[in-house]
Amino acid sequence: MPERSLERKRKVFDFITQELGGRGIGTLLAFLLGGLSSWLIGYWRRMRERRCILRGDARDTVVIEHHIVERCEVPDPQQPGRMRPVPKTLRIRALGQSELSRVVPNGHLAAQLLERAWKVTPRQTLISMEGIEGSYMLETLTGFVGDRLGNQAFEHNTYVMTPCCEPRELSEHQPIVLILIPAADLPLFAEWSDCRGAQVEHGSDGARVLTLMEMARCFRDEQDRIAQLRREGKRTQYVETMYILDLALDCRTSPIPVKPVPWGRFEAVLKAMSLE
Repeated sequence: MPERSLERKRKVFDFITQELGGRGIGTLLAFLLGGLSSWLIGYWRRMRERRCILRGDARDTVVIEHHIVERCEVPDPQQPGRMRPVPKTLRIRALGQSELSRVVPNGHLAAQLLERAWKVTPRQTLISMEGIEGSYMLETLTGFVGDRLGNQAFEHNTYVMTPCCEPRELSEHQPIVLILIPAADLPLFAEWSDCRGAQVEHGSDGARVLTLMEMARCFRDEQDRIAQLRREGKRTQYVETMYILDLALDCRTSPIPVKPVPWGRFEAVLKAMSLE
């Protein structure tokens, strides 16, 4: 009996040794390799995110920014004796942000928005919303704005919304920005001579003045095109690249000091745009 018991224990020991010597080592190696691979992938992602931070790339983030414009009147050179409004101060308020993948759940549309955000230039900072995909992206971004800003107890106004991304030549921080500006204030940025004297809270906000100039021109042309199509009885589907939204936003501001835009910082861009 003792010999049979020892024989049985020896067989069990031999079986365990055989398993560990074959599949066990393979399983252990697979576990170690899997863990190492996961660590390397995580490390690579962190290094990529760090490189993005160092070069200011934040295109994986969508930020809603409210533009509050204070206007003043100056003599109109084209109509002597009459006054016309111009932007006196521009204040920018962030109203919320989220990851691109959460703002645009559809993976294809999110990739398209990111790709278009990389195609902006210092002269054209608005992200293209043209075509069917652009229309769907604009609808999705509108839903995000409504989700964050809806049902507030402030006075209603109509706002023009469109996305932009100011590249490295204009801004050290480059997220995807959803611009919200009162429709009545956007035309004030149509002319460089009117915008040049606008004051801002931060010198870097001068880049947004240039963006609003482009936005004012594109919005005017787009509205003219839509009106023409409607007069001709044609469809305007997929024509809009900017939406007009009815929103109730807080326009109150604290007396934060403002200053002229240091346009010397943007000298190269201004020369390329033939503004200076």
